[in-house]
Amino acid sequence: MSPLARWQRLALFATVFLVGAMVVGAFFHNEFRAQNWDPQQTRDYVERTIRFGGTFYENGLHNKGPLEPMVYRLAALVTSWNGFWYAISFFVLIVSGLIAWAASNTARALGGHRLLGVAIGIAVFFHFALGKADYAGVLYSRNMVVGLLAGAWLIALAPRSWVPRRAQWSSLAVGVLLGLATQTLFVSAIAAFAVGLLAWNALHDIDDDALYRRCRRILAITPAAVTVAAPAYYLIRNRFQEFWSGWWTYAKYQNTGTGRSLANQLVYGRDVILRYYRSWPVSLVIVTTFVVITVSLWRTLDRRERTVHLSIMVWFLGAWTELVMGQRYSSHYFSILAVPTALMAATIVGHAYRLLQRARGEFRSVVAWPLVACLFSIVAMGGGHLNQGLQAASSFNSVSQSAKGRQAVELGPTRTVRATLDLVSKADDPLLAWTEFPWTYLNVRRVAATRFIWKSFMMGQIYLGRTGPQYVLPKTWQWFDEDMHQANPSAFLEETAMPLSQGNPFADYVNEEFTQVFAGADYNIYLRNDQADDVLRGQPGAQMSPTRTQGTTSKWVVGSGTASLAADVAPNADDLLQLSPGLCSRISGTYTAVPGTAGSFLSFRFDSARASDEKMRLNIADRQVFSGNDNTVFESVALDPPSTDTGEPPPPDTATHEFAVVIGKYSAALVIDGQIRAAVRLTTQTHLSLEMRNGGVELAGLHVGPPPPDSGCPG
Repeated sequence: MSPLARWQRLALFATVFLVGAMVVGAFFHNEFRAQNWDPQQTRDYVERTIRFGGTFYENGLHNKGPLEPMVYRLAALVTSWNGFWYAISFFVLIVSGLIAWAASNTARALGGHRLLGVAIGIAVFFHFALGKADYAGVLYSRNMVVGLLAGAWLIALAPRSWVPRRAQWSSLAVGVLLGLATQTLFVSAIAAFAVGLLAWNALHDIDDDALYRRCRRILAITPAAVTVAAPAYYLIRNRFQEFWSGWWTYAKYQNTGTGRSLANQLVYGRDVILRYYRSWPVSLVIVTTFVVITVSLWRTLDRRERTVHLSIMVWFLGAWTELVMGQRYSSHYFSILAVPTALMAATIVGHAYRLLQRARGEFRSVVAWPLVACLFSIVAMGGGHLNQGLQAASSFNSVSQSAKGRQAVELGPTRTVRATLDLVSKADDPLLAWTEFPWTYLNVRRVAATRFIWKSFMMGQIYLGRTGPQYVLPKTWQWFDEDMHQANPSAFLEETAMPLSQGNPFADYVNEEFTQVFAGADYNIYLRNDQADDVLRGQPGAQMSPTRTQGTTSKWVVGSGTASLAADVAPNADDLLQLSPGLCSRISGTYTAVPGTAGSFLSFRFDSARASDEKMRLNIADRQVFSGNDNTVFESVALDPPSTDTGEPPPPDTATHEFAVVIGKYSAALVIDGQIRAAVRLTTQTHLSLEMRNGGVELAGLHVGPPPPDSGCPG
């Protein structure tokens, strides 16, 4: 083998290795990166649709077409709950690959070498899959739109798509893709027209006049038919008002809610354009160079090449028009601008290669250009996301193992909420929440009880705009009432930083139907009145006589319904008071702490049959109650804090308190004086004991009764 052949093989292997690493890194990193704001909102709608049935627009206020929730529904269909975002990450790879392929073929169509096209495709793929831009590595609706347009561009650009036996199918495919793009975001119509222009030009190569006219009709009619297919479908389903309220009416509210006149929109858009290109000077160079080349070479370009230039320019202008008229400049929206800019760059490189080739002939180094593109992308665009993705891949064992790892580092308030909910409902049951965040439901694996998942929909709060009742959809409270009759949620979650606004039907419903059971630093938890009664009071059941782990050598003194431990007994983690050998019970009574020299510390401890498994704890340390395990405190609340702050430590708590440890199939909660003070989820832990870590205690009136009826325990 010659040295050149060995070098070519080495370059090929290195390129394949690096591209493979990019794909693997993007897949594992974007599984986490894709869990962004709008994607989680869409998943909320999809999960609600799965739970309650009906259309997407009956389950969420969605101001875009049905394609986005359909894609997320597909992800839910082919994966498990924990594997959902891996499916979304796979779709991100598909979109990034389509855009990269479109850029690669554009460079080749304008005279670039095949391997030069590969190099450009690699760089573009890295930018959209692993780049630093906020639109990279995610699957927002605009990412889907540019993916559809890139797919249509590929078909329109390929000469083999327009041979007689394929021309009709190509026209149909392009029309469907453009129609889906416009249906998803109507403001993308200009960009869709630009891509359609390229396909329209390709029809001129068809010699058969009848076929030519047929393809033209297909290309003209199909996008319009697909665009109106969604409203027609919901009209037939007798759900047109739900669809129209989101897709059109609320989209109009978002536009008018900014309060800007058309002149102000244009001025503001001009300012955004100037700021954008100051921040991204490379993009400005690409656009300027593209315009100069287009003007300079226009007379020398053939019809197809002129159409490519014209289509890219119209696409580019359409993207800015969409941003300016939509008045939305969130960083992830700029994917619609990045794609035509990438095609401009590919066009420039294609022309440059052709000119240089004419001047000096073929490049012997072309075989190395894909490898150079790999290295350039990693160095110039930053390899941070790639490194994180490869690290995630190297530590990946299974989806369930990854889920367990994330559960182990959940925030304490999330643990408390999930544990409390598990006592009155099961996974995927409805949760009512007053929030502005889509992850409120997903973090505790519940679905939104109402289609208005955010309070802003019911308060008339327009994103980046005004607030007022004029921005509340006309049938909001009728639909809310229907949702409540359908869902009958067991719990309501209120964020302490965002207290429930009174004086509206939502607040009236909460005030009438729910009782507050937990007051935390981040969340207040309310349960439906009947559920609150089951958890806070329940049925006391039969009197119990606890047992001791160390038998007659134990320091515990037990009797019928009573137990005590002296304050001067040295703490002993092996001398426990056994309260329940299994799950699904309610241990209740009263306790009176007897502080020792170091205060009092009671720990209701949940053990597993395997000694190696972690212990879960519900602790009472003087006046503080907290949940946790042997290593971590999850969440802590004060028990009857003093009414005034004297600067002195509060006296020891020696009052008698009513308590209950409510144990379901998946979680347990500690109720003290009629309120939940702490809660933990249980996995392998089944045995409940009381461990005294400081001081002593007197227990009385001990009873064992049944758990709440909806705690997952057998009926």
